[in-house]
Amino acid sequence: MPTADAASGLHYQRGYYVANGMLCYGWSNGTYHCTGHWHRSGSRLVSDNPSWVPNAASTGGTSSAASRPSTSAVKVTGSNTAGQPCRSSYMFPAHISQWTVPVSCYAGVYRVNPANYVKRSGFGWCNWWPEVLHPRQPDILWGREYRHSSTPTPGAVVHFNGGVQGASRDGHWAQVVAVAPNHYWVLITEMNFTWRGAGWQKVSYRYIHVGAGVTFIS
Repeated sequence: MPTADAASGLHYQRGYYVANGMLCYGWSNGTYHCTGHWHRSGSRLVSDNPSWVPNAASTGGTSSAASRPSTSAVKVTGSNTAGQPCRSSYMFPAHISQWTVPVSCYAGVYRVNPANYVKRSGFGWCNWWPEVLHPRQPDILWGREYRHSSTPTPGAVVHFNGGVQGASRDGHWAQVVAVAPNHYWVLITEMNFTWRGAGWQKVSYRYIHVGAGVTFIS
């Protein structure tokens, strides 16, 4: 299992706190959720995503809701987290938009050690991450034997055409972690994508959707 450290600075703390620009709430059982959707109202920290990070009125002291994670997160039965720094079963919130911050540890940004993966050139670039996550398929990005489709499946490589869903003009590579029950939203893992403190040599997660300019390779 690869080792990784959370470059985002997310960590557990009891109650409300801000970590690396994100509002977090820690339950007494050691569980914590963080969201990038929040604001201040005077001295009060207010969550704009209360289904994931509850506001003070809904934490309820010792109530059952305060002692466990939000049940509004959607569990999926099919996923591929092999070799990745986050392996939580909670992957999708009840409501997703293009730049919704992922739930659970998928909200983190991670540094991985290349020594823990199969040897591939280009560590730090976006293509390196899906290549090392397919150690037995060194030609996964360009081999003609692989299926190219508009239908996502867990573990499939993702290719974005230039300018599509945040990709640079040269395009971008990533990998599918899981597909939402509606088969439209997809949780991906990627390297060198500059959002929420990620970027060069860092691994992060986000939600993308099925659409033009997005190809899945498996």
